[in-house]
Amino acid sequence: MHHMHCNKDMSYSYYKRRGPRAGSTAIPFMITVLISLIVFGGVALYFYNKITVKTDELPMMQSATTSISDADIKTTLFILDPDEPDRQTAIMMLRFDPVRKAMFCVGVPLDLQVSYEGRNMSVGACYTDYKPEALKTAISELLEQPIDYYIQMDSEGFQTMVNLIGNVSYVVPIKDDGLRPSEAAVLLDNKQLETLLTSNNYSSEEERSTVIGLSIAQLLNQCIGDDNAHGNGAVDGGARVARNLDSYFSAVINNVTTDVTAMDFSDHRHAISYVFEYAQAPARGIGIMCSMSDEGAVVPHPVFLDNLKIMFYQSTTGSHSSKSEE
Repeated sequence: MHHMHCNKDMSYSYYKRRGPRAGSTAIPFMITVLISLIVFGGVALYFYNKITVKTDELPMMQSATTSISDADIKTTLFILDPDEPDRQTAIMMLRFDPVRKAMFCVGVPLDLQVSYEGRNMSVGACYTDYKPEALKTAISELLEQPIDYYIQMDSEGFQTMVNLIGNVSYVVPIKDDGLRPSEAAVLLDNKQLETLLTSNNYSSEEERSTVIGLSIAQLLNQCIGDDNAHGNGAVDGGARVARNLDSYFSAVINNVTTDVTAMDFSDHRHAISYVFEYAQAPARGIGIMCSMSDEGAVVPHPVFLDNLKIMFYQSTTGSHSSKSEE
C-alpha cells in the first residue's frame, strides 16, 4: 500500500513538472512494472527447464567453472551520449555474473539524486558537470553496488555495438522519429533502438529507465546460450559471440571512451565468453524504482535497493541502516 502511495507522489511531481500527459501514462507504466515482475518470476521456471534440457552439457560446464570465481563478476556503467542535441543521455548498469551464468541490465533515471564530493545533484548533472568516472563512483555509492568500469559512447559507438549483436524485438511504448507505439514486439534497427533509449517522450525518467533496462536485456538475450528459442535465425548465438569476442571487443573499444584496458579484457575474457555460451537464464532488465524524499528529491525506493541485492544474490541484512550511520 505504501509503495502505491509513493508512486502517486511520483506521478504528481511529474504532473507538475511535465504537464498533464504524465498522469495518463502512470497506469500503463505500473502495468509495465508488474509485467516485468512477472517476467522475473518466470526466470526460475525457465532456469529449471534449461537445466533439465541441458543435463548432457553439465559435466563439461562444471569443468569449465573451475577457472571462474567471484572475481570475474563485473559491473560496467554504460553511457550512451547521443549525437543529436535534443535527445536524452541513456545510462545503464550492466552486471555480468559468470558464477551464476547470468546478466543483468539496470536502467538509471537522469533525475535520480546522487552525491559527489559532498554535493547532492542529479545523475544528469553529475554526468554533465563531472566525468563518467565521477558518475561511476556516485551511482555505485547510491546503489551500494561495486561498479568496476565505465563505457561512454556516442551514437556511432552504440550503433556499432548493436550491429554486432543484431536487431532487437521490443514492444514500443512511445511515438518518436521512426517509432510508433506497438501492441506486439517489433524489430528495431540500431537507429530506432537509440531513439527508443534517448527519447524525450516518456511520462517520467523512471519509465524511460525501465525501457532502457528491459530493451537492452532483450538485446543481450539474442546472443546468449542456444538461440533456437529466440527464433531470430542465429542457431548458436552464445557460441557465435564467444567465438568472435576478440573482434567484437576491438570493434567496440575503438569507438568508445572507457577505463576498460586490454589487460582487463584478457583477464576476464574466458568468463565473458562463458556467460554468453552457457547462460541458463535470460538476461534480466529493470529500471531503478524511485520515490520522493521529504525534500522532494528523487531517490531509489528502499524496497528496490533490497530487491536489487536479492536479484544479485547478495545478503540484505541491515544494509541501509549501516550505510546511513557511517
